[in-house]
Amino acid sequence: MFSENLKKYRKLFGITQEELAEKINSLLFSNYTKNNVQSWERGVNPKIEVISAIAEILEITEQYLFDDSENALDFIVSRRIPDLKEIIEHTVKIPLFNGYIGAGSGGIIDSFDNKFMYVDSLNINKKYLDDTVLALTVIGDSMEPYVYQDDIILFTPLKHDNINRSDGKYIIQTINGTMVKNLKFMCSGDIIISSCNKAYSDEIINSNESQELLDILGIVVGRILKS
Repeated sequence: MFSENLKKYRKLFGITQEELAEKINSLLFSNYTKNNVQSWERGVNPKIEVISAIAEILEITEQYLFDDSENALDFIVSRRIPDLKEIIEHTVKIPLFNGYIGAGSGGIIDSFDNKFMYVDSLNINKKYLDDTVLALTVIGDSMEPYVYQDDIILFTPLKHDNINRSDGKYIIQTINGTMVKNLKFMCSGDIIISSCNKAYSDEIINSNESQELLDILGIVVGRILKS
């Protein structure tokens, strides 16, 4: 909790790890470095006096360094950076799976593991803003340049009776694993599975073949590019 909040608020207020270490040193007459801040953000607990110094530097109470509620975030932002309040109001909290979605190879979806990410609602297709949106990390290169490895795919889960069979990008399950792919639904009943990276060949599931091996889990409604 502390490590995540430290990183979140440090970035929110535009303070680098090196600058934070320097500010702590000026308050405590200590000799902390960027490496110390990195270790705290990875989960190492600093001394009590360091926590107090960080709270003073960020101009928040120590309690907020351990409070991950949305009310705490809203209060701090409105108090420290009023101009960002409108941005926060349009931010969506989305569960992030503990796993990855394959783009060229099969992915593994494990669990939520209580991980979340804050996403600008502009990154989500307006049509799906009121639906449940989940996030998955991409592994592989078959969907480049739409998404690259380590980018984030945003998707809405679909039930079998809620698939409108419109062309688009989907989360699918096949014998090769869980993947993100382009699906094209033909009038003949055939389904074409394709990649954005043309180095990968298309796969056609004919209407007269069993389509039980293709499970459409969700439709892609957005993406977060890390580069």
